[in-house]
Amino acid sequence: MKVIRTVIVLIASIVLFSANVNPAEAVTQDPVSLTGEWLGTWTSLNATQYNGTIEISMIQDGEKVFGTSLVGNTKCFPDRTFEGTLSGKYDNFVNLQLYADQTPISQLWGAISRTKNAISLVYNFDTDRSDCYGDVGTMFISKVQDYSKI
Repeated sequence: MKVIRTVIVLIASIVLFSANVNPAEAVTQDPVSLTGEWLGTWTSLNATQYNGTIEISMIQDGEKVFGTSLVGNTKCFPDRTFEGTLSGKYDNFVNLQLYADQTPISQLWGAISRTKNAISLVYNFDTDRSDCYGDVGTMFISKVQDYSKI
């Protein structure tokens, strides 16, 4: 039994040491992109009875993200566009600007999961050009995975 364990450890060591992977590269490479379809919910912190769904189509180009969103159960501009930037050591923070008819209407800040499949955001309608002026709230969105498409 001791000989078999020794042989297994020896084989595992040879495989691990001969693998052509640099640990530093493995940590910094992140092939996961935010590009894709996202679904989630939003809730107003001013009045929690105001809440709804959100659908997002997002494109990531380096540290830039942009796309369109469709927000359900809202009185202000359900069709929106957005653009923003990623920051942080692993690009796990996002700062977005929402637009309606090319007019800035809201700022969003959020944290992205390390697997880049979920984002939690805080929003603030900071311009009086929007019917939602003064509203603040949260959004939680998840990336639609290939295996979950019907």
